[in-house]
Amino acid sequence: MKKLVLSIIFLLGFSTTSYAAGSAGFTVSLADVKSDVSDDIDSNGTTDTTKSLSNDVVFGSIFLERAVNDNMSIGIDFIPFEAEFESRSTSQASIKGAGTSTTGTNKGTADVSNHLTFYIQPQREINDGLKVFGTLGLVRADVESKVQSISSTDKTVDQDLDGLKLGLGLKKETDFGFVKLEYSQTDYDDISATTSNNTKVTADIDTNILALSVARNF
Repeated sequence: MKKLVLSIIFLLGFSTTSYAAGSAGFTVSLADVKSDVSDDIDSNGTTDTTKSLSNDVVFGSIFLERAVNDNMSIGIDFIPFEAEFESRSTSQASIKGAGTSTTGTNKGTADVSNHLTFYIQPQREINDGLKVFGTLGLVRADVESKVQSISSTDKTVDQDLDGLKLGLGLKKETDFGFVKLEYSQTDYDDISATTSNNTKVTADIDTNILALSVARNF
């Protein structure tokens, strides 16, 4: 599916139709970042924990969009800063050596940067410049996962983060460009990190986003 969408975006992006018009704009988004986190502490088969987290995040992004025809637009959206998508901790008692017990906190964070979304938006006019549209997008980002465990050395893992975005919204054409209001959901692939003693932390991250965009034609 992802290869198919990328192929469509590539072909539309290099369309030579004389209709094509470009726009550049700014988006303000309110996101509910949800994650289901599980870990296998010390990989001993007896201590497993799971936790569901939810964080509200407000962020801005910039985008470039191209109208291919009256019923289709393509674009790319970029978040120009790093954001903490995931942060969790859990208490652990670890037995080392001859019955020596150590109590502390295991921690895990995931910092996301270079967040790009490539999207297509089929649309239909419903009233005098007001359009309803859908969004199908592919998301790609860099993620730095950090795991701290009381029973092993800390570890940092750099990974790629992929996701699929689906959205629905309204778009109003104006004299200078357009204004859009959109609700979307992004389902990211799982990310994980493992410490030196095989303590593995896995996070399944999803976002629900309400976004307001303003663009100017060029």
